[in-house]
Amino acid sequence: MWNKLVLTALTFFLAGPALAQQAPAGPRAAAPTQTQPVETPAESVVTVAGVIQDAVTGLPLEGVYIKQQDSLNAAFSKAGGVFEMRLMRGFSSSLIFSREGYEPVALPFQNSTDKLRIQLQPLSTYRPTLAPAHSKPDSAPNNRVFGDNFSLFYQMNYSLLADQNVFSNGFALNEMGLDTDLMLFYPLIMRGHFYRGRLPVDIANFPFQPAFFINTLQAKVGAGWVKDLEPGLQLYLGGDILFHNQSPDNRSSQDQSPVAFTGSIMDYEQNRLSLGGRASLAWKITDRLSLFPDLSLYPVGLNFVKNSTGSPIHYLLAGDLGIKGRFEIIPGVYAVANYNTQLWYGVGANYLNNVHFFNLGVSVDPWTLAAKLQ
Repeated sequence: MWNKLVLTALTFFLAGPALAQQAPAGPRAAAPTQTQPVETPAESVVTVAGVIQDAVTGLPLEGVYIKQQDSLNAAFSKAGGVFEMRLMRGFSSSLIFSREGYEPVALPFQNSTDKLRIQLQPLSTYRPTLAPAHSKPDSAPNNRVFGDNFSLFYQMNYSLLADQNVFSNGFALNEMGLDTDLMLFYPLIMRGHFYRGRLPVDIANFPFQPAFFINTLQAKVGAGWVKDLEPGLQLYLGGDILFHNQSPDNRSSQDQSPVAFTGSIMDYEQNRLSLGGRASLAWKITDRLSLFPDLSLYPVGLNFVKNSTGSPIHYLLAGDLGIKGRFEIIPGVYAVANYNTQLWYGVGANYLNNVHFFNLGVSVDPWTLAAKLQ
């Protein structure tokens, strides 16, 4: 037994170094080390400050609304146009500057600034009202003066004629006529003026007066374009045709040939046809009162004279100058007054005919009136 104990002790003694080499190393305590602090950059804040001015006058603007785009961050400029705005992170870096009556401005900012100068451009045609598409038809501002209308009028005229050695003048009353403007689509407009009259002619030393009458029929038609010059002021430019017929009733009872009572062109039937241009202004002075100056020139014209002893065709120069006033009684119904003078000159035949017209009437815009009555 003693021998076994000695052998066992000897075995452990010899195997101890080998077992020590194969045993896993246990955890070792590391020496303490000194840590270095980590520096993080501070958040950058963009602040924008400056002055807002009117671009035309240079005056400071108070009450300008300043808003950071796509955010609720907003402010107003103060007295003297001074403002200061701090941009919020996470949103657009653009600021929008806006005020009623001025064009809005959007500007991006990446860095802070305190000496900014913003100039807002005023709107030249600004009106503090809703657009017609967003207003009631009866309250929307209507700045068009030309438009659809049909006018019936009572007319009188004063006529003068100088033909060679013959000079005559006189009044004619009780003439009736129609004046119309038809706007097919804006800005194209068709215009027409028609009247029929009867001019009495007195002959000195004739047994009865008037000696005869001259029946008159006139048609003036044209078409053109309307141009807006500014709110309440429009210009019309177009072409015009003027047809004027004069037919005296001085026919002989025997052969129906004209009797030469005056010895002038008045004794013969005339058909005057003139081509030219027309320019008109439409000026809306107040909500109810409008004026329409008008000028027509006809450089090309012919006068076809029937049964004349001379040339049956005369070359004509003609013109028409006038002004019309219109006053609104109710929407779509107007009172109108017009004065105009027409002048014809027969080139070669050497006669001059000048007629002054004055008429009063009532004008109706059917579409405006129908809309009001609904």
